[in-house]
Amino acid sequence: MTERDPQATRDPQGPGWLQLLADQAGVPELEAHRRLLVADGADEARTDQEARTAVEVASLLQERRQRAVELAALNDVAGRLAAVADPADLLVEVVDQARRLLGVDLTYVALLVGDDLRIEVASGDRSSALVGTRLPRTAGLVGSVAASGTPRWTSDYAADPELVHEESADRAARAESIRGLLGVPLAVRGRVLGVLLAAKREERRFGAHEISLLTGLAAHAAVAIDNARTAAELRDAKEGLESTLRLDADLTRAVLAGGDPESLVERVQALTDVPVRWVEHPADGPVGAALAGAARSGEPGPVVVGAETVQPVAAAGQVFGALVAGPAGLGLGLGLGDAAGAVAGTAPPRGVLADAGTAGAGSTGAVPADALLLLERAAPLIALTLVGARATARAAQLGRDIATVDLLSRGEPDAAADHRRWRGAGLDPRRPHVVVVVEGDPEAARRHVAGLGLGGHVASAVHRDRFVLVAPASLELEGRWGAQEAPVAGLAGPVVETAGLRAAWGEAARTARALTALGRRPGSGGGLSRGDDLGVFAVLLSRAGTRELHEQVERELGPVLAEEARRGVPLTETLEVFLDQGRRPTATASALRVHVNTVYQRLATLDGLLGPAWRERALELQVLLRLSRAAQELDGPGAAHSPGPA
Repeated sequence: MTERDPQATRDPQGPGWLQLLADQAGVPELEAHRRLLVADGADEARTDQEARTAVEVASLLQERRQRAVELAALNDVAGRLAAVADPADLLVEVVDQARRLLGVDLTYVALLVGDDLRIEVASGDRSSALVGTRLPRTAGLVGSVAASGTPRWTSDYAADPELVHEESADRAARAESIRGLLGVPLAVRGRVLGVLLAAKREERRFGAHEISLLTGLAAHAAVAIDNARTAAELRDAKEGLESTLRLDADLTRAVLAGGDPESLVERVQALTDVPVRWVEHPADGPVGAALAGAARSGEPGPVVVGAETVQPVAAAGQVFGALVAGPAGLGLGLGLGDAAGAVAGTAPPRGVLADAGTAGAGSTGAVPADALLLLERAAPLIALTLVGARATARAAQLGRDIATVDLLSRGEPDAAADHRRWRGAGLDPRRPHVVVVVEGDPEAARRHVAGLGLGGHVASAVHRDRFVLVAPASLELEGRWGAQEAPVAGLAGPVVETAGLRAAWGEAARTARALTALGRRPGSGGGLSRGDDLGVFAVLLSRAGTRELHEQVERELGPVLAEEARRGVPLTETLEVFLDQGRRPTATASALRVHVNTVYQRLATLDGLLGPAWRERALELQVLLRLSRAAQELDGPGAAHSPGPA
């Protein structure tokens, strides 16, 4: 009798091993099937072997199915990430998908920001303190992953001695009760952008499969982040280019239409919320120092001054001023030539996916990049406008200078032609005028007059190296001129005819020369004076008075002058300085820059030449020397009997 096959007695409708595997039966179902076969009389050893094989096959099939699910999930995530346009939403999608795929308690992303790592977003976090935390680049597990560019995990973060424990990182871990922690790099083309982390609030060992899964997700996320950054940069570049083209077109139209610098500054302000003001060079304070530095270096690039950015406006090596952007202009008015500001505004916040690694490089304070570009494009056009405006002003001034000099230099017998000359100089021939002549720097005098606010019915010129001003007598220049820092000037008039104008010019010029010869200087209380204000000095310094003065010098100081000419020793200078210094030898030596013994030797010589009683006439000699020097300066270098070097 042959042995009966137990499989033959089994219910032919019951499932076999293959059917159970095809139905994705689990281990309990496979074990139940093994018991059923043994109960039906199947060989137990053979059945156990078949069951073990079936369990192995079932595990492999389950693993394959899981891989297929994960691969499908990764593909789905990649598609979702590629479709997310907002960088902030993209990071949220990354941490949510990572938490779902790995089945962990917490996931978060830390991006590199300069030399630090900043936690940007999290999923499953318990405290609000996690997002926004900045960590040193070498701190904790996240720093280790960022530095090495390879995945790393720990089963218990706080107890892991191999990690660099830093207080801010440990504090964040304690706040979230993090124990098991896995981190993988967010890298693209060999460049680490940040770290993607998955955490459990219990001790957890992460297997190779989980590391591979999170690494795959991080790879998709890094590409998406890099693409988002690139797209944002391209959008910004496109918008910046369009804005630049619009600005160039707008400002160019304004320049071609004859727009003045004030209108150009207003147009710049209209294109940005950042306050913009104009500061003219030279200026005081930190902005003035920045402009002075730009003028010295010849580099018209932007300069950061505190919270403001100074964009110099320059052309052909000449600095005209600067566009200043920043909070200092809040609430102030616009205007060329005064430190005015503009409309208040705030810079847009930086996005979370801005290239944080370059934040601060080339940074210009609190002023955003679009405003900086605006200033950079506007500066050359404003400089061009200023160059044109100043050239036009110089041409107009030159024409008026020529007309003014013509009035002062010659007469015109034709009354109608003479009136046209007055009007060509900007003057009304029907009104009385005064003439002012300034000794010294003509440009300084011109700047002083420009600040007096005299209006348009005045004429000025540089005639015979002196600044000349012709103004209506009704302006009352004596009250406007000032005395402390004003240039020393002579005044004559009023006159109403061209001949009188020329005579007034001569009188004012002589008065100005006399004032300068008598030691008047800006800041010494000199100011504006008429010839009558000189009193007795006007007589003494007249042509007749000067001759008598020279004769008196010869009588009083003839022996001293002769000895000085013979020996070449400055005796008259020593005498004058000695009297000016209150007859103190030490002070005289210091003023002359000679040894005090030299002064004593010269004084002894003077005693021998003038007699022992000359010190009793000290005041008389001092006045004589002062008048002689003043007369010499009035008469020029050819004056006779000079009392010493000028």
